[in-house]
Amino acid sequence: MITKYIDIDGKWGVLINYAFDEFDMEDIAAVLYSFGLREKDIEKSLDVLSQCNTGMAISNPSLRMTSIYVGKPSSVSQFWSTINHELYHAEQAILDYYGENWRGEPPAYLAGYLLQRVVEEVAEPCM
Repeated sequence: MITKYIDIDGKWGVLINYAFDEFDMEDIAAVLYSFGLREKDIEKSLDVLSQCNTGMAISNPSLRMTSIYVGKPSSVSQFWSTINHELYHAEQAILDYYGENWRGEPPAYLAGYLLQRVVEEVAEPCM
């Protein structure tokens, strides 16, 4: 599994996890548990992530962190589509935590910043 960490000025962290396989599921389960998921929901999440073209994002406001998982993609464009989708959930958590409005410039700047950082960290998606 490849994990990249994005720090947003010490205010929030985003973990991007991809290129994982069945041998990484125990580590993923441990992170999901630390983020507050119950065992039943962890099992469901692992089942979803074992399928092609899936992803998930889980946020924990107490930790000020989001962990994003991108399952095996069928194409490079599908990888980036899944990343984009899951980043949206991270944006939601961050904006809600800081009480920011969903309209206007703050969410647009946050979206651009997150995407820029992901592109810098994830130079080439693993297929």
